[in-house]
Amino acid sequence: MLTRCFAIALFVAPVGTGCALLPGGAPEPRPGAAEGRTLTAIVADLQMHLGDDVYRYDRAAGAGAESVFGVARWRLERLQDARGRDVGDWENVDRVIEYARARALERLRLYADARDAYGRVALAGSLLLAAAEDGSAVMARFAEHAGPPPEPIADAEVELRFVEERIRTWEALALETLGSPYAPLAREETESWEELRVEWFARHRGPEEAIPAALRLVEQHHDSKRHARHLIRLGDLYADAARGELLAARAGVRGLDAERYQRWLDRAFSSYELAREARRREHRVEAEKKIEALLAYHRGVRQDVH
Repeated sequence: MLTRCFAIALFVAPVGTGCALLPGGAPEPRPGAAEGRTLTAIVADLQMHLGDDVYRYDRAAGAGAESVFGVARWRLERLQDARGRDVGDWENVDRVIEYARARALERLRLYADARDAYGRVALAGSLLLAAAEDGSAVMARFAEHAGPPPEPIADAEVELRFVEERIRTWEALALETLGSPYAPLAREETESWEELRVEWFARHRGPEEAIPAALRLVEQHHDSKRHARHLIRLGDLYADAARGELLAARAGVRGLDAERYQRWLDRAFSSYELAREARRREHRVEAEKKIEALLAYHRGVRQDVH
């Protein structure tokens, strides 16, 4: 049997509701024995990782590298299919399943799906009503500001303004949700839009104008799990700027400014060196390869010069 505490308290942490705050005499969900064991296992796996800071650390993965939240979602949906109940016929256990599914969806950054799942729990009514309403409200705001614009933006400057507005919006949402499980998600979204801002400048203005945007990304998101990736991207932009100096000189656009070339090169090496200290081996390996490639390029340049 799922106890009242199990069915409710494990999932209402975002709104500060606990088992001790539940009104007396609340009905307990009563799934079958095997069904209850399955749901207990799913909830236990979810509960173990719902407090993870997904901005600082990778999302939890199983032994086969599969996402814990993705697996939980799949298992919960299988359980729903097996029960085969419409929302109007839901029992308490069905509300718990859908609430758990909503929690998994939000961790997967599927905000619109999470909003709808919370909405169904609220519509069904139960002791999860307040928590579901709160979750639905937060996810509705997240869904509104996530993803691409409704229609493609043809004008590059309009696109930049759209990206920068999204950055400001997600920064505000991160502040509003500070201290809650939603804050890391908002910080992830802010970071993603800032990455797009860097790429906008690289695509439309070139590496020299993209570098300040990349520096901001590195500085603003020093705690992020993606910090090493940002350092590598910054190194790439510095390296591109150095190559640009040579290409301009070879094309006769301007004479080679050796000091400027060396400055870009040194900064590229510094960024890659910092990335080489990353926690994840794949980032260290990538940074090392970047250093080796840039050294080879520079040696080739020196041979050409001499």
